[in-house]
Amino acid sequence: MFNKLFGKKETPKKDSLIEFKDGSHLDFDIFWLQRELEFQHQNDKIQFRTNENHSLKFGELINSLFDIRKEELSVLTINDGSLKIIEGEQEIWNYEFLGHYKRNEKGEYEYYRDGCSKLANQIVLTLSYKTYEKSKSDNDKSISKVDAILMVHLQYPEGLKDKVLYVQTTFCLPTVKLERSKKGINPQPQSLSILIGFDFKTKEETENEFYSIFNSAKEKLNSGNVEQMNYLERELIEVLFHPQIAKEFYFGKKVMAENRFWDAIEYFNNAFKALQQKWWDNNLQDEEFQTLIECSFLIGYCYYELGLFDKAYKYLEFAANNSKNGYKYQSEYINCLIALKDIRSLSVIDHNMEILIKKNEDERTKYDFDFQLFLIRRRCYCLIELKLYNKAEEGLKYILSIDPENQFAKQEIEYINQLKNNE
Repeated sequence: MFNKLFGKKETPKKDSLIEFKDGSHLDFDIFWLQRELEFQHQNDKIQFRTNENHSLKFGELINSLFDIRKEELSVLTINDGSLKIIEGEQEIWNYEFLGHYKRNEKGEYEYYRDGCSKLANQIVLTLSYKTYEKSKSDNDKSISKVDAILMVHLQYPEGLKDKVLYVQTTFCLPTVKLERSKKGINPQPQSLSILIGFDFKTKEETENEFYSIFNSAKEKLNSGNVEQMNYLERELIEVLFHPQIAKEFYFGKKVMAENRFWDAIEYFNNAFKALQQKWWDNNLQDEEFQTLIECSFLIGYCYYELGLFDKAYKYLEFAANNSKNGYKYQSEYINCLIALKDIRSLSVIDHNMEILIKKNEDERTKYDFDFQLFLIRRRCYCLIELKLYNKAEEGLKYILSIDPENQFAKQEIEYINQLKNNE
């Protein structure tokens, strides 16, 4: 869609563009804009920023998010590669949440550390609060809140040094033991994951820079002056229109190439759900529908490679039934039906063969011949499984008449002769 909308234009390399040995690249300006866009799309109530001159107190953060009060605090442990323990409600409340991102007196960054479990910059905070003894100063005597725990995980920051670092912060409130009977079977913990920004410029400078690009891009798009967009504006609008799809699809293909099929399924499924929602909202364009078909096919393909044919089936069927000229979609769908020993295998093969036969010469594509041979091979396989050896042999001999050195046909004919001799 965006190739049609923006057209293909050569863009000069930028100073902020870093190229890696594998040919991939990272534009730090775009990287920062994408994270800022994600930050700005968070609810106003969970947008937290801090900087080197302003302290984001741990107590203010958890009070705002979970209504945990100062008098409830008991013990805070911090695991950032080494274990620290803070006791006392005042000390815990005033703990500077992202203080380790400040530069030292020489202006150097020192926030890098081995982190929890030796993972780079993975920090885990564990807070125990509302102990029984402290309940004397509180009117709320609920037993279910005795020895409550909050766990906080800080990931490696993303963004741009000297501009903004964004820290994905995940909060988890485990289910309290005495809450299990009240919540019913399988009660779930409460969790929240947000981006928190650490600004090395003032908040106003960062937001002004972001919105000047953002608003300019939207204005040019709405007025039809797309060709006037600069590099950053074009990239930002593409991310805005597809905040998940492009990124998830890209990483899905990347990890699938490494045979990381479970990881790929997660990426493709995120894109699939986003496109599926657009379909339900009656807002899915034709080109996006083709991407939806491709996502469904790739999810099915990954499940097939994992041997989970029943899971692969529905995704491959959707792709096959909605693609007009989908040789690869039909072939994987047929493979899946045969793997499931589905009774429709032969009828689907014959249906596709009939479509090929009815095509005029000018309608044929370069893939049709290979597809025809594939259908004959798969049909012969099914006929052998059904012990219809003579019919299978006819198809195999047809393949040899076209390709006399075809190893599949030779081996299958030999296999049929062995089966006949054993009967």
